[in-house]
Amino acid sequence: MKRYSLFILFILFVEADIHAQNITFYKDIAPIVYTHCTSCHHPGENTPFSLISYADIAKRADFIWQVVNSRYMPPWKADTSYQHFCHERVLTVWEIQLIREWIDAGKPAGENDSMIEKQQLKKFINHTMYDRPPDLTIHMMHPYEIKGDNKERFVFVKIPFETDTPGNVEAIEFTANNLRYIHHVNYAIYPAVEGVDIHEGGELATLDEDGPQAFQQFEPYLKGNTQMIYYGGWIPGTTYTYFPRDIGFVMPRKGVVILTFHFGPSPVDTILTASLHFFFKKTPVQRKIETISIGSGGIGNIMPPLLILPNQIDTFEVTAQTTKDISLLYVWPHMHLLGKSFKAFAVTPAQDTIPLIYIPHWDFSWQDLYRFTHLVYLPKGSTVHVMGIYDNTDQNPRNPFHPPQMIFGDNNELMKTTDEMLTLILLYVDYKPHDEQLCICDK
Repeated sequence: MKRYSLFILFILFVEADIHAQNITFYKDIAPIVYTHCTSCHHPGENTPFSLISYADIAKRADFIWQVVNSRYMPPWKADTSYQHFCHERVLTVWEIQLIREWIDAGKPAGENDSMIEKQQLKKFINHTMYDRPPDLTIHMMHPYEIKGDNKERFVFVKIPFETDTPGNVEAIEFTANNLRYIHHVNYAIYPAVEGVDIHEGGELATLDEDGPQAFQQFEPYLKGNTQMIYYGGWIPGTTYTYFPRDIGFVMPRKGVVILTFHFGPSPVDTILTASLHFFFKKTPVQRKIETISIGSGGIGNIMPPLLILPNQIDTFEVTAQTTKDISLLYVWPHMHLLGKSFKAFAVTPAQDTIPLIYIPHWDFSWQDLYRFTHLVYLPKGSTVHVMGIYDNTDQNPRNPFHPPQMIFGDNNELMKTTDEMLTLILLYVDYKPHDEQLCICDK
């Protein structure tokens, strides 16, 4: 029996050694990196280095293993045991171990397949994270200088556009030459108003310099124009927004996009240029995407009012009720620096609880627009609950004030980073029977 046990151990050791020797970069490691890392770590993106070639990855292999083993990277903040989303950037224990074994085996490259690397590079030459070049790109008409005086700024920018034909939008993506000092940007697309020249008037207004009337110069484009085509935005960590199947919106042939930038404090003068990429689908849009914002700046009353006392950890909640049957595509949670955890769920009229999202460890630097794996049905009369826990103590390393100060929020004004917000944005379409069975992870 003893000899038999030793023989089994020997066989297992040999098999493990053969397995380690067979692990190569091109066969085993590249697929992991390309799936979970390269979408951010590529040329043209605001990351410190690219992770595409064998050389890129081999020379940083130990560092890569450390950050993935600690779960610091890749960044994915939503709890996968609460709700699943498309393209979760979560490595399995087996994938992490595979990286470790590859390093221990001497980081063998394996059979060189340079075509794989070239294909990855080709994806990103157009400075997009989508899988093909955009069909339409609209740019800021002139760069904007962010002054290096460590002050926050709110800036409105108008971009007029005119194309030959309308487009059925499959995806939309915000890009900029420097994302570091953008706290967030929201954008609204409006069709042209009859009798109003889309090129007339100012291009840019700064709330800090022009005062509350800063937005007034854009009113001619909005007056009598209640048909906002689409409302979206960008916050740190987000990529493109994709609309599957026959869902999306129709980009008008002519109109304006009005962007609201919130710039964080910058210690150096920085020149910003920004663009919006549009990707069109060949099939018609039959289900128009809709957006609703719950909490700060949206519907519902946060209770208790969002006032966070110093040296306190407090919980706040806001609720909203659906007025019709809807199918959710995306959820977009948002808090600021004192955020500790975020949870949202819905309770149907039948008292069924539908989990939406849970972020147990909020990280202001890594926010995201989360797409469900399948459309999520919320019946008419469902109550959406949004709960945020805030840490206004010295133990919060992101607290902007030491000692902690009283922090305000939910005052229906533009929020500074040092204020607070509790917001959940829902992207949805009107419900159709069997929506729950529709997988929307095809991109």
